[in-house]
Amino acid sequence: MRLPENIDYFVESVIATGKQLIERGFWEIPESRLDSWCRQFCGPEEQFFAACLLDQTIFRSRLQFESALRTLFRSNLSGAVFPGQNDLCLAEAVQGRSDPKIRLIPVICESDPPTKSGPLVMRRLQRILRLNSKWMCWPWQAPKEIDEKAISTIIFVDDFLGSGRQFENFFQQWGFDKQIDSGVRHIYTPVVAHQTGLDYLAKALPSVTVACVEKLGASHRFFNERTWDHLGQGQVTADDAKNWYLDFATKRKVAPRSVSPLGYGELELAFGFSHATPNNSLPILWHSSGDWYPLLER
Repeated sequence: MRLPENIDYFVESVIATGKQLIERGFWEIPESRLDSWCRQFCGPEEQFFAACLLDQTIFRSRLQFESALRTLFRSNLSGAVFPGQNDLCLAEAVQGRSDPKIRLIPVICESDPPTKSGPLVMRRLQRILRLNSKWMCWPWQAPKEIDEKAISTIIFVDDFLGSGRQFENFFQQWGFDKQIDSGVRHIYTPVVAHQTGLDYLAKALPSVTVACVEKLGASHRFFNERTWDHLGQGQVTADDAKNWYLDFATKRKVAPRSVSPLGYGELELAFGFSHATPNNSLPILWHSSGDWYPLLER
């Protein structure tokens, strides 16, 4: 791969910027972790690629994420549940003692590990908005309440919507698809949503309303032409970079066998939260093994 001129300066500058973001609290990553990740890249080509990836990585800190949760529950989600009323109606309803007939449910499947982000997001939501825990339940508890007519609205809580297939699996696993005609509204609330997933769910689960704060799309693919017109400086195209990465990923085993080197759904994202990284992001950022040291927490 033919490289642009002055890549040494570019690599040094990007790493220095990353360390400044860590020092100022924007990236909640130990500096030693960044150093360890960077040391895995040897030679000009690998170091240039690592710098390009760091340069394009979007990281949402704990404070940014919690601010987004507040925004979600006080604006578009509140409007979806209580149309035409003030922005605090939803928060007040799930804070109170009287049953609002609303249930908050974390997105979690039977096969998910205890570290799955859905319950973590729920705990943060409860803490920052002081929600009444009575109006929260596990997905396997909801069908009984639906049958007893105790619920009018279900809000599924999650941090990220990628391809949409994982939420579809969750929705079907717990039988919500069999209760579409129950009169209960289903609202899915990922804090961040990719347009691919939004489009998929609109077709696969048209009865489910989706509300989010931040949207990602084709422009957020790491190997999109516009990004590499800038990074490659006329020397490295998006296709050049993608082919190089796929070869590197195979040789260095930077992805688990169950996930494409381009991320789940091949969305090619360089995106992470302080608490977790979606598997739709490039595994080179989050995969951990005896062969590879991650930059971000999975």
